[in-house]
Amino acid sequence: MEFQTFDAAYVKRLADGDPATESHFSVYFRKLIVLKLRARRLSDAMAEDIQQETMFRVLKALRKGSGVSQPERFGGFVSSVCNHVMLEFLQKESRHPQLPENSPEPADERVDMDASLLSDQRKQIVAEILNGMGSKDREILRLLFLEERERGEVCTKLGVGSEYLRVLLHRAKERFAQAYMRKRGVVSQQPRTLFSW
Repeated sequence: MEFQTFDAAYVKRLADGDPATESHFSVYFRKLIVLKLRARRLSDAMAEDIQQETMFRVLKALRKGSGVSQPERFGGFVSSVCNHVMLEFLQKESRHPQLPENSPEPADERVDMDASLLSDQRKQIVAEILNGMGSKDREILRLLFLEERERGEVCTKLGVGSEYLRVLLHRAKERFAQAYMRKRGVVSQQPRTLFSW
C-alpha cells in the first residue's frame, strides 16, 4: 500500500465536502484502519463499527469542530481518532460482553430457584415437628412465632402469668430445637436456638 501525504488543500476540500476527496479519504483510510484493527484481532463486526465511527468523527471534527491544526499530520490525526474509538468500543465490550448468537440464554441469577424448594422443605419439617410435640408446647410456639401474637394475649389465652409463660416458652423452644436436630441428623449436646425473641 502506498502512503499518501496530506496538505491544507486536501483537508479543506474534505471539510468542504468535495466528492472526489471524500471518496479518496474513504478508500484510503478504510484500508489503513482495517490493517490496524486486524492486528488487534477484533471481530469483523466490531472492526466495521470502529471504522465507520472513526470516519464519522474525523469528518465531524473537520466540518463542525476545531478541525486539524497541522494538515500535514492528517494521517496521524485519523489514527489517533481511531485509537480513541477502539478503546471506547473495547471498554464497552468489557463492561457488556456480547454473547454468541447461538449461545443458550443465561439463567436468571436474581431468582434463587433452590431457595423456595429449601423453604418448602423447612416448612414441612417444622410442621412435622410441631405435630409431634405436646399440645401445650405446640400451642405456645404457634401463637408466638407463627401467628405472632403479643405475649400478654398469649398469657390470657393460656391462663398463665408472664413469668411462667417465659419458662414454658423456653422449654418448648428447647424441645423443638432437639427434635429439629434429630430430624436433620445432627447430634448436639447444646441445642441450637432456632427461635429468637
